[in-house]
Amino acid sequence: MDGKMIREHIGVLTLTSHEDNAPQAHAIHDRKEGTKRCEMKVAQALLSAASGLEGKIITADALHCQRETAALIVGKGGDYILQIKENQPALFARAQARAGAAPFLRKATKVTDVWKPAL
Repeated sequence: MDGKMIREHIGVLTLTSHEDNAPQAHAIHDRKEGTKRCEMKVAQALLSAASGLEGKIITADALHCQRETAALIVGKGGDYILQIKENQPALFARAQARAGAAPFLRKATKVTDVWKPAL
């Protein structure tokens, strides 16, 4: 089995402290959506097992922008910053409407693009 095949089937999820970059927990996930071991379910399991999230801010990409994940974090006393993408159009539109003058990042067209706020 070559390395490419392994990467296509499993991944590692890590909860990391933003203060010192120290890993808090690790888990292996498969890369198939909707399975018990998919990334989203594994992340929810890691958060469920966390001793407490009081005073913690959990950040995650758009995959984890789910009601169940947000409720789990808040239920354990934490706060969250979750990325919102246009694949959830109603949520994206509500966020834009509430943002007022806060700038949204535009989509980069090149890796070297630098974000500049719209004036």
